[in-house]
Amino acid sequence: MTESSRSQPALPEHVGRYRVIDRIGKGAMGVVYGAMDEHLGRRVAVKLMLADFEEEPELRERFYREARITGQLAHRNIVTLFDLGEDKGRPFIVMELLDGVPLADYLGTAAASSIDVKMDLMMQLCDGLQNAHEAGVVHRDVKPSNIFVLKDGTLKVLDFGVARLAASSLTASGMLLGTPEYMAPEQARGQKMDGRSDVFSAGGVCYFMLTGRPPFGSRDLRKVLQAIINDPPAPLSDDVAPEALHRILTKALAKAPEDRFQQCAEMRDELGQVRRSNAAGTIRIVNAAHDRYNQILSLIEDRRETGRMLGVKGIDAACDETISRLNARFPTFASAVTPAAMEPMDRSVANAALEALQARHNAEQASLAALRERAGAPGPSAPAETPPPSRGFWRGLIKPRE
Repeated sequence: MTESSRSQPALPEHVGRYRVIDRIGKGAMGVVYGAMDEHLGRRVAVKLMLADFEEEPELRERFYREARITGQLAHRNIVTLFDLGEDKGRPFIVMELLDGVPLADYLGTAAASSIDVKMDLMMQLCDGLQNAHEAGVVHRDVKPSNIFVLKDGTLKVLDFGVARLAASSLTASGMLLGTPEYMAPEQARGQKMDGRSDVFSAGGVCYFMLTGRPPFGSRDLRKVLQAIINDPPAPLSDDVAPEALHRILTKALAKAPEDRFQQCAEMRDELGQVRRSNAAGTIRIVNAAHDRYNQILSLIEDRRETGRMLGVKGIDAACDETISRLNARFPTFASAVTPAAMEPMDRSVANAALEALQARHNAEQASLAALRERAGAPGPSAPAETPPPSRGFWRGLIKPRE
């Protein structure tokens, strides 16, 4: 998140005792700086809040109380808070400096293209929130911009405890902080919130992971809030999420708190079941595709032998070229490893591979049958029935024809 040098104010030299190095980002609640803790010799992130303590002693007390509670959270999916203080009356918090990208950016990378990876991120989000809820901390502002993904795929939830601080100081002037797209209905109504409110927001973030958009729109504030309170989210198509995953998100996004998962751990467990089921189904498809690949190779060799018997000119070169094209188009199956040793594969990729290999298998059968007819021999027997694969074509496994 960068801005032109003309629009950026001059960096402060220090925030508290931390020497500022650069500006990482800016949001509705404050500015985040990259800084150096010279006492300990480590890089940190310092978030300088918009709130002002000089005339609000009650806000100061609440900030320190909640920040101390948040600072006690120790979980791999929650950003670590190191310190807190004030700089010229403005509160700041000091956190670990993360090496990665915001969730929205990560979802645009090839590493996050598979539904398996997305479900892993969903489970990590639930894990972090569950840990916080068990410590009595409700986030209140779970949204994509408050989620960060490290280079190794670890998800970190940011800004625990900050939402209530900002709401206390800024909403009194009529401002609605942050984006409303992921608010729970009770939050949109101004009612009491608890951990189930975070469940709703987490469901909205999971919806965003699958679709790239919030579940209730984002353009008109009034319409978004009305949709959150009254309307269901747009349904997910089968090529975006399996039915079981759709049911999980529908429950998480239920309007009434009592109709949702009562804990994030419940949602995480159901996501885990769907992920395991999806992986098992994918393995079956990969095995079927691997078998089809080997059958194609056998058919090509049968065509080679039949062509030699008939004296077909250039049959060896033609068969070698077919194998070369097959291997180039299906590099995963061209390797010598068994399906069990292959890299994990997304189901859409596996389905596309099986569909394409079946078509290639049929074409090879037809070519061999034509040659055998010339030699007066019977054609090849029909292949065993294979369940029809779902549609879909993902780049990476199957290379397009030249």
